[in-house]
Amino acid sequence: MNHTFLRRKTLQPLLTVTVAIFLTLAGIRLLSVYDNKYTKKAQTVQGITSIILENGSCFLVDNWELYPDQLLVPEDFTASTPSPRYITWLGEYPNLSAFHTDGNPYGCATYRLLLQGNGTVTLYLPEPLCATKVFVNGINLGGAGETVPGRYSPLIRDTAYSFAIDKSTELIIQVSNYSHYYGGLWYPPAIGTPDSISHLTAYRILFYGLLFFTSLTLSLFCTVFKREKPSTPILFYFGMLSLSFALRICYPFLRLAGIPLIRSLYALEDCMALTGLMFALKIAFSLFLPEKYRKLPAFVHMLTLGMCAASVILPVFILPAFPALVQWYGILISWYKVLAAILLTGSAFCGCLTGRPHILIPLAASAVNGVCLLYSVLTIGHFEPAIGGWPEEYGAFGMVVAFAILMIQRNRDIMAENIQLNLHLQEEVEKKTFHLHQLLSERGQLITELGHDMKSPLTSLSNMAQIIRSNDIMVDQNTIEKISYIEEQCALLSHRLQSIQTLASEASTPPHMEVLDLNRFLADFHYSICPVIEMSGPDFYYEASGQSCRIMADPEKLSRALENLLYNAADFTPADGKITLSLKQENGFAYIHVSDTGCGIPEKELSHIFQRLYTTRREEGGQGLGLSIAKTIITEHQGEISVISEEGRGTTFVIRIPSIEADETD
Repeated sequence: MNHTFLRRKTLQPLLTVTVAIFLTLAGIRLLSVYDNKYTKKAQTVQGITSIILENGSCFLVDNWELYPDQLLVPEDFTASTPSPRYITWLGEYPNLSAFHTDGNPYGCATYRLLLQGNGTVTLYLPEPLCATKVFVNGINLGGAGETVPGRYSPLIRDTAYSFAIDKSTELIIQVSNYSHYYGGLWYPPAIGTPDSISHLTAYRILFYGLLFFTSLTLSLFCTVFKREKPSTPILFYFGMLSLSFALRICYPFLRLAGIPLIRSLYALEDCMALTGLMFALKIAFSLFLPEKYRKLPAFVHMLTLGMCAASVILPVFILPAFPALVQWYGILISWYKVLAAILLTGSAFCGCLTGRPHILIPLAASAVNGVCLLYSVLTIGHFEPAIGGWPEEYGAFGMVVAFAILMIQRNRDIMAENIQLNLHLQEEVEKKTFHLHQLLSERGQLITELGHDMKSPLTSLSNMAQIIRSNDIMVDQNTIEKISYIEEQCALLSHRLQSIQTLASEASTPPHMEVLDLNRFLADFHYSICPVIEMSGPDFYYEASGQSCRIMADPEKLSRALENLLYNAADFTPADGKITLSLKQENGFAYIHVSDTGCGIPEKELSHIFQRLYTTRREEGGQGLGLSIAKTIITEHQGEISVISEEGRGTTFVIRIPSIEADETD
């Protein structure tokens, strides 16, 4: 049973990776047929390239005359054909090193092609390396940079030229390169109707814009998310993979801008490509390799760091001084890409054996990236996209998207887990709250019963002392004093039992909330309690709010809180004084004020008045419970109570309770 489960866990990833590789090869095959300049090339008959405008556009690949180390003008071809002369296809020679015995890739050259057709065409020259000048039928159409060696000025920029073509049209392109390891016409130019060339360039910019902004957005997302989870290395690797791909893929926009920093731009492109490979390998090793292969990632990490550094140091500092090393640099980069492709694909198959189903998409993406990388190396000079991207760009972007999906899945799992935790937490809170209310109720009932049981013997003891005193039993003065002391202590114990029962009753009874019209409630409350307050002397007034005010409250408990405040006010307000109950509503809260013109509260007492059993009237039998109970009730209503007082000027208690809108009660 166990072996069957393991086979199933291994078979699914293997099948996924195999299908992904098969689909990748099929996709590359479609690209090589439908988005390849070498399959959409113009037809050549007897040394002349035919341009058929009805086909929209085509690419000038074959039958180019190449004159290395010469900058020829149309007049040079009037009398005879210059030499040396090579018939080549674009992509055959990445630079001029093949024509120099010392392997120097730098120099100048002239490319010539004979065209035939009928109508107005546009020639699109993508990324000429590194300075160009274009002639059509002896007319100088311009170029990019300066090709003359003494005045050499490199400029890599996509250019377009419109001209009329007839049965015999001569196209001459001068190129000069003393800056970069590529040179000449490495990329076949496109030719066709102006509309078709405009569409081609627009589609290309849209394609690379989609890749650039998608990967840049993902890298910014990782930067923000990294602050929330700084201990996640995979997230950091993914962010760097996305950022390096974005910086690498932006070269079409830099070409359009015509930035003259030739060596720096190509070094940036190479460095970002290799940096992306480095982080792709780090992600693959972290996810797919077992722990026993930890030494391999350390070795590959050092190798990839060295290659990233070499991709900057060699083109910018070494190759300009030692140009013969250019061909070895190209071989080094190609072999490194082959090694990276093997490691990516191998780690993917290794991950299949670990049987981790949640990483199926990254597994497939890693294998696909390896296949695309290997295909790009093997098809140098034989495949170039007409509109879309290079195979290795598709592979790298596939990894970016795959790991974005992985991050989304992980975040979704975390969110689902948090939702479950919150649900369980809510259930647990409700359960604990129920048990707490039950416990408080039982405790209140126990205290009430205990108080009742204690009250009987206490009453008996007090009554017995009173009987002894009232019957004038013959006792001496000392005994009478002791009996008086017993009566006082019995009264004190009875008072404290009453306090305990009151506290237990308040704590054990949960509030029964309902929608309360506070204006009407306070008006009714004032009407019912006004005679009681005014019997003690002070006048009692009510000031209603000018607007509707509703709260969620327990009317009985709220009445009890207000009674405690008003009885306190009545005790401390002289007969000619005034007590005012008022209501206001501001910023979503109801404010109830209980004000008096009494003696006020000393400042040192203000911080203690809401404490249980704290009273300033011990000699008058005060229990210290009224204000404490009032605060407990207001807190149960999600409110607050505060006090403002000044000795000799009076006191104001302010109750703040959240109000509710009319539509919330519907």
